[in-house]
Amino acid sequence: MLYRKFLILIYFFTSLLFAENKAGLYEKQTSYIPIELEFVNEYNQKDTLKNIIDNKPTILTLNYFNCSGLCSPLLHGVSSVLDKLDLKPYIDYKVITISIEKNDTPTNALKKKTSIITNMKKSFPPQTWNFLTSTNQDNIDAITNSVGFKYEKRVKDGVIDYIHAGVIIIISPKGKVIRYLNGISYLPFDVKLALLEAQEETSRPTIAKTLLYCFAYDAKSKTYVFQAEKIIGLVIILILLIFFLYLIKTGRKK
Repeated sequence: MLYRKFLILIYFFTSLLFAENKAGLYEKQTSYIPIELEFVNEYNQKDTLKNIIDNKPTILTLNYFNCSGLCSPLLHGVSSVLDKLDLKPYIDYKVITISIEKNDTPTNALKKKTSIITNMKKSFPPQTWNFLTSTNQDNIDAITNSVGFKYEKRVKDGVIDYIHAGVIIIISPKGKVIRYLNGISYLPFDVKLALLEAQEETSRPTIAKTLLYCFAYDAKSKTYVFQAEKIIGLVIILILLIFFLYLIKTGRKK
C-alpha cells in the first residue's frame, strides 16, 4: 500500500514537472514578446518585430503554411472578423502571422497570404498583415515561449504535422501580451475591445474609454461581458447628485 502511494506521488510530481512541455496554451498575460527578434516577411525581406508592429496594437497568430488542419480555418476566421471590424486596418491595428515551421519559406508565406487576403470582402491594405518565417529555431522558440504557445511536432510517412492550439493573441504597441481569444472564429466586438485595450500605451478616442468602462474581459468565458454594476453605480451617483442639488436649491428658496 505504501509502495503504491509512493508511485502515485512520483507520478504526480513528474506530471507537474513536465506539464509545460505538453502541447497547449499556457497564458502569459502582461508578459512581453521579444520584439527585437528578426524574421523574414513574405517578400523575403528581413525585419524586426518592433518595426513590423510599428507602434500599433497587433493581432498575432502562430501557424504553419502547409497545415492541412487547424491553420487555414483559423486564418480565414481572422480575415472574416477583420472584414466586420469597424477599425481602420494599418491605421488602428496590424496583424502578424508567424510560422512555427523553420522550413517554411517566404514563397509559402506569400502564397498563404494571397489566398487569405484575396477572399476578403472589403478593401484591406496588404501591408497590414505580415506573414513571417525564420530558419532560426531559437527565434521561433523565443516567440512561442513568450506567449505560452506549446506545440508538438509529428512526422508520419515523411509528412510533418504539428499539434497546437487555435488562438489569436492581442499584443500592445510595445509587445505586451494583452488578450488571448481562443478558437477559429471570433466576435468583432471582442476583437475590437481587445485592440482598444492594447492601445493603453498610445492615445485613444473617448469612445474607447467609454466602451472599456462598460465592458470587461471575463477570463473564464474568454469574452467581454457587460458590467451592469458599474452602470447601476453611476446611475445611483447621478440620482444622489441631483437630489443633493435639489436640496440646496429648495433650501435657498426657503
